[in-house]
Amino acid sequence: MDAERTTGSNEIVDRLFVYATLRAGQTARSLIANHIVRHSEASVLGQLYIFPMGYAGFVADPAGAPVVGEVLWLTELAAAFGLLDAYEGRDFHRVLVQAQLGSGEALWAWVYALADTEAVKHGLRIEHGDWVRYRAEHG
Repeated sequence: MDAERTTGSNEIVDRLFVYATLRAGQTARSLIANHIVRHSEASVLGQLYIFPMGYAGFVADPAGAPVVGEVLWLTELAAAFGLLDAYEGRDFHRVLVQAQLGSGEALWAWVYALADTEAVKHGLRIEHGDWVRYRAEHG
């Protein structure tokens, strides 16, 4: 993807927005823990779904509701994204979105979004947009 065309800059985007299993304290965080140099609470606009298999899926939508998560600043991008691409599989693709930090600052970050938006018909929308909260409330 051409970063200049999508972000208006030639900046290398070393940030990843995570909304589910890669968030702090969640099951897959250890997968990339060694690549994280900084993290911050954040949100992006879109729709969040939970699927019967127990995982979440995100659809970017500028008119959507805030989806709660974190922005991670990563090192060794080739290795980090190699691990992440393998973990996310073919059901997800990496896209650039504008994330809003808790401080109010907006910045570009990668996010793994559902590759097939039709897949949402198999999921349940998490209206409040917070996967960790949903898991706590529903076991």
